[in-house]
Amino acid sequence: MIYFEETIFDSQEENRVCFACNKDIEKSSKYKNYKICPDLDCNFHFHISAKERIDLIIDPETFKEINKNLTSDFEQIAQEELENYDEKIKSDQFRTGLDEAVITGTAKVNGKQIVIIALDFGFLGGSMGLIVGEKIALSYELAAKKQFPVITIINSGGSRIQEGVISLMQISKTVSAANLLKKSNIPMISILCNPSTGQAMSSFATLSDIIIAEPGARIGYSSYRKLKNKNSDESKDQYTSENFLQRGFIDLVVNRDKMKYQISTLIDILKPKYSYKPKKIKSTKNKNLKFNDPIDALKISRNIKRPKSSDYIKNIFTDFIELHGDRNGDDDNSVIVGIGKIINEPFILIAQERKIISKINNNVERNYNNKIMPSGFKKASRALKLAEKFRIPCLCLVDAVYPELSLKSEYSGLAYSISELISNKLSLETPVLSVIIGEGGSETALAFSIADTVMMQKNSIFTPLSPEEAAKIKLGDSRKVKEISNIMRFTSEECLKLGIIDRIIDEPNDGSHQNHKESAKLLQEGIVEELSLIRSVYPKTLAKRRTNKFRKMGDYSQKYKTDLKTEINIWSSAFRAGVSTFRTNKP
Repeated sequence: MIYFEETIFDSQEENRVCFACNKDIEKSSKYKNYKICPDLDCNFHFHISAKERIDLIIDPETFKEINKNLTSDFEQIAQEELENYDEKIKSDQFRTGLDEAVITGTAKVNGKQIVIIALDFGFLGGSMGLIVGEKIALSYELAAKKQFPVITIINSGGSRIQEGVISLMQISKTVSAANLLKKSNIPMISILCNPSTGQAMSSFATLSDIIIAEPGARIGYSSYRKLKNKNSDESKDQYTSENFLQRGFIDLVVNRDKMKYQISTLIDILKPKYSYKPKKIKSTKNKNLKFNDPIDALKISRNIKRPKSSDYIKNIFTDFIELHGDRNGDDDNSVIVGIGKIINEPFILIAQERKIISKINNNVERNYNNKIMPSGFKKASRALKLAEKFRIPCLCLVDAVYPELSLKSEYSGLAYSISELISNKLSLETPVLSVIIGEGGSETALAFSIADTVMMQKNSIFTPLSPEEAAKIKLGDSRKVKEISNIMRFTSEECLKLGIIDRIIDEPNDGSHQNHKESAKLLQEGIVEELSLIRSVYPKTLAKRRTNKFRKMGDYSQKYKTDLKTEINIWSSAFRAGVSTFRTNKP
C-alpha cells in the first residue's frame, strides 16, 4: 500500500522497488520490519496502518483496546447522505479491519503504562467524526484519572463532511479533554505521520508537550494539495516535517526505526517510575581557589578552545534529547534546549551555544549572526514551562554577550521576550541552577543566569557590556581594557564578593580549555552539590526565595556606595558620549 499526495492505493511494485527512488527493497530487512527505504539518501517512509504503528513503539502483547464498541445512530446526518455515508464506513471497515478511524487503548512502553491514540488515514482519511472525537476525549479522561502518559499517533487529513458541524465540534471536545492533562505533570507526546493535516492538527495533536514527526511527513492545518494549488510557485519539498522543525513548531524529526527508543527515553525522564532523591552533600565550594588577574581571566574566557555548552552536554549528560523551537515560528540555534540526566537526576537544559566565527589573537570574535535572537529567549521560556510542569530541575549554561540588535529583532519582540524570560525564571516553581561558563554579558546573560543558585566558572566573566566598550566610553580608548577592568569588577572573584553569584566552580590549571573532561567533572560536581541543597524545598518557597534574592540584589548600603558610584559614572559617561555622537551626526 502506497501513500502519495494524500491518496492511498495498492502498488504491484511495493515489495520490489521503492516508490520514491526506484531502488530495490525486496530483500531489505529495514523495509520488511519498518517499511522504510534502506537507501540513506531516500529514506522514504511507506504508509503503514495504525495497528502497525502502535506495535512498533509499544512492548509486545501489552496493547488493550478501549471503547472499541462505541457507536452512534448518526441522527445528525442528513437522510439523503446517510446511506452513502454508511456504505463508505462499511467499505473502510472491511478494508482496514477497524471500526472507526481511531484506535485507542492502553499499553506499556519499556514497562511503563501509557494511553495510546492512533488515527488511521486508511479509514476515511483519518478524519474526526462524532465517534472518533468521543473515543479520543474518553482516552484523555482515562489518562488523567490513571495518571498515564498519552501518546498520540496522527495520520489524518481533512474533515468528516458527512457529519457537518458535529464533526467540527470534535475539535473543541478533544481540546477540552486534552486540557485535563496540560496543567498536570502527565506527559503528552504526539507523533506526526504522513500526512498530518486538518482538524486533528488544529486540536489535540499540537497541544502535546513534545511533538515528533517522521521524515518527509506532510504536516500542517491545510492539506498539501490545497497549498500546492494556491502556491503553485512553491517547491514540492516544502510543507514537510523538516520545514516545520526549522520554523520551531516541532521538536524532533525521528526515523520510524528509532521512534521507540526516543519515546521510551522521553517517558522515562518526564514521568520516571522511581523518584530520585539525592542526599545533601557537604559543600566544598569557594575553598582554596587561586584566581587570575582580570585581564588573564578575560583572555581565558574567550579562548577558542574553551569548552562550549555542547561540549559539556556530551560530558555531563546521559540520555540527552535536544528539543527544538519556540512554537511561534522560529528556532534559534544559538540556544540549545533539551532534556536528559545528570547522574540519574532528570534535568531540563537551557544553554547558550558559543559559535567560533574567526580566530583573532586566540580569542573568539562573535559576529552579528551569532547573537541571541528573540526566538532564543522564547525558546528558553518554553523550556521553563516544561520544567515546571514535570517538576524537573532546570540548568542554564550562560555563554553569550549580546542579543541580536536589529529592526527585525525589535519587531520580533526582543524587549518583551527578555522581560518575559526574566519574569518566568523568577516565578518558576521548580529548582533552577545557572552557570556562567565563558563570557556573560548584558541582559542576554542576566536573563539566562537568574536562578536559585548562580555559579561562575573561575575564569568566566559577567559584565553589563564588553570591557572594550566600557574603556571606550569611560576612557575614550577601547584598548585601555586593563585600566577599566578593576573598575568593572567582572571576574568571578569580584562577583562573589558583591553577592551577585553564590558559587565559583574551579577549573583545571590555566583554564578549562586545557582539559575538557576535568572541567566537565568539576562542573558536574558543583551542579549536583548545589541541587542537593535545594531539591527538597517546597516549590512555592523556592520561587518566593528567588524573588526576594533578586529584589534585594545590590541593596543600597554603605558597602555598595562606592561600587554604585562607579557604575553610575560609567553609565553617565556612556549617555554623554551618545548625546555627543547624536549632535555630531545631526544634519
